[in-house]
Amino acid sequence: MKSSTLIIILLLALCGAMYFLGKRNGTTEIQSTVINNQQLVQQIAELSALEVSGTTSVKLSNAGEKSSWWEGVKNFLAENTLQLTVPYKCKYGVDMSKGQVVISQNDTAVLLTFPAIQMLSLQLELDKIETMNQTGLFSHTTVEDMKRAEQQMYIAARQQLSGNTAYIAKATSHITDIFTQYYKPLGFKVICTFGQ
Repeated sequence: MKSSTLIIILLLALCGAMYFLGKRNGTTEIQSTVINNQQLVQQIAELSALEVSGTTSVKLSNAGEKSSWWEGVKNFLAENTLQLTVPYKCKYGVDMSKGQVVISQNDTAVLLTFPAIQMLSLQLELDKIETMNQTGLFSHTTVEDMKRAEQQMYIAARQQLSGNTAYIAKATSHITDIFTQYYKPLGFKVICTFGQ
């Protein structure tokens, strides 16, 4: 009687330990898979592969060379120099409104053809603007000078960043990695091409 009770208690304890061990390990795996899939779906939905940040600046000045005596006097009386420095954030990726994705598949590989990678957005953080202003005795900086400097800065930054081949190459690599991860469980090799 004692040995049968002991065997039943040991069996119940073993079943309980197996239940709690399976519950703990099963929950962790499912949760990490759900998190990975959610991140992958979000990356695919956005197709914005790369976000970069930096600063851009512009300098507007009517100051002449200070080598001559006359230029020194003119600068003292009428100089108007304005320098702005602004941080920016820029995103590169695929603009899906300008094309479509073409998917070709064979037994071992998937060929994905996307529209060209380009700069999707440029945001100047004007709340963090830094200014330097130097004026002569009879000059001052106006609001129009600030507007003109901001416009020139935005145009220059957009031209410089839209053709940045290093950022475009990084975005290309990142998008290829996203789809390689997506097709990896299916055993396919992924080849991504991007339009011109």
